[in-house]
Amino acid sequence: MPKVGRAIACLIMFAGSVGGLCADEQPSIGPGTRVRLRSSGAKSLKLVGVLTAADRSSLTVVPEDGGEAKAVPRQDIVRLERSVSPSRKSRGVWIGFGVGLALAFGKAAIQGGCNDGCDSSNILAAGLVAVSTATAGGLIASGERWSDVVVERVQSHAMTAGEAGLRVRLVPQVMGGVGLSLVASF
Repeated sequence: MPKVGRAIACLIMFAGSVGGLCADEQPSIGPGTRVRLRSSGAKSLKLVGVLTAADRSSLTVVPEDGGEAKAVPRQDIVRLERSVSPSRKSRGVWIGFGVGLALAFGKAAIQGGCNDGCDSSNILAAGLVAVSTATAGGLIASGERWSDVVVERVQSHAMTAGEAGLRVRLVPQVMGGVGLSLVASF
């Protein structure tokens, strides 16, 4: 009977590992997705906003600052990322502020409260503690997380026999800079 238990455990672990492999597939993006992209070409730009339309030749993004929607050709996109998790910085600030106030009020309660009259130094100290813990909470909290998305580029035409040969191109790299691409076609 112990061999059957081990076999079932191995089967469950195998199924979990195969499921994990399938879960790593590239996520697709669609309208309404928060994206961050960097493009090169005639108008090099860095853009963060909401994807409103995607077709075979371009992506249309409305910037987060409320500007006009911009259509970016797919062949000009150097890097495209989608938001996986929103920023929790403001939540961290509020939690830190609350902890700081609780510490200040706790210290005042332990020292007997303000029965004999609170002076301005106690209030100033409570404010400084609350602001410093709010700052620490904002620094500790996680920011927005991004995941890379592969950009599918459209081939403009099929290669003919006259185009066979060696082509050399300069290609923009993901982390900045330019790379050299050699393509041999037969």
